[in-house]
Amino acid sequence: MLKHQTLNFFAILLLCVQPCIAADYTVENTYKKLIKHYPHMQVPATTLPDSVIAHKALVYKQTKTSAQTLDIYQQTQQTQTAPLIMLIHSGGWQSGTPALMTALAIALVERGYVVATPSYRLSDEAPYPAAVEDLVSAFHWLNNNAAQYNIDSTKIALSGGSAGGQLAALLAYSGGIVDSSDTNSKRFNVQALINIDGLSDFTSPEALPFENNSAKSVTSASKWFGGRYETIPQRWHDASPIFYIDKNAPATLFINSSVPRFRAGRDSAIQKLQQLHIPSEVYQFDDAPHSFWLFQPWLTPTTSVIDDFLTAQFAKTR
Repeated sequence: MLKHQTLNFFAILLLCVQPCIAADYTVENTYKKLIKHYPHMQVPATTLPDSVIAHKALVYKQTKTSAQTLDIYQQTQQTQTAPLIMLIHSGGWQSGTPALMTALAIALVERGYVVATPSYRLSDEAPYPAAVEDLVSAFHWLNNNAAQYNIDSTKIALSGGSAGGQLAALLAYSGGIVDSSDTNSKRFNVQALINIDGLSDFTSPEALPFENNSAKSVTSASKWFGGRYETIPQRWHDASPIFYIDKNAPATLFINSSVPRFRAGRDSAIQKLQQLHIPSEVYQFDDAPHSFWLFQPWLTPTTSVIDDFLTAQFAKTR
């Protein structure tokens, strides 16, 4: 009887703990964490208005372990092609889902964009560079299906928040090629990048104390990379967007919280862009938490800043 009770206890413990870990980074959980510090913040509605339609869980890639999907949001009455924003979710490379970006996606669609929010393999399933490989596949899938969804393939922006911002920047600056030995793939180019509180340089003095924190046995970054910086420094270097900035880099908008940690490498990236005469802009909130793009009152100005920047950049492609 005692053995049976013990087994039941551990079964209940597993049922409690595992879903909590898997669902840790959600809008609801983040709201509960931040509300005491930001009592004026609000969770935006994610119910689709009549003006927006969503194509959900479109499979863009089948791996050995999972199907990767994306959601496409667009105006219900869209009759002409529109610019595309591929919007990548956050979660420290180990959690999160495309649903995190729903409110921002809806707001951007209402400004006239088609928005795609892809899933990608997280670190528990596969280490770096699997997420990058998935997102490259998502990009090509969207290009190949542009006509079906009224996407203007000459006006594409990559964006994301936190881990998603880092991934968007890595894709945008590398053109989808992060393996220097890859001679078969052809790089792609996008017209704009919006990096929302995502790291530009994992190897910088601003990033390493957090991402390679010696007080922790493992960090989100070291889990994703499969090792600490001192063990596999080249992998940390290869995942840093700043090292891919060249003449092909797109115009870049950095949108940042008031937390310095999450703009590591930003100023150095801007300096490299300026040397190449590539436009860059910064919008930084004076008092906003990391994950600000998930909530009001920051969602609306974030949408406006993105729209203003893309309107200016896409006008150059006409």
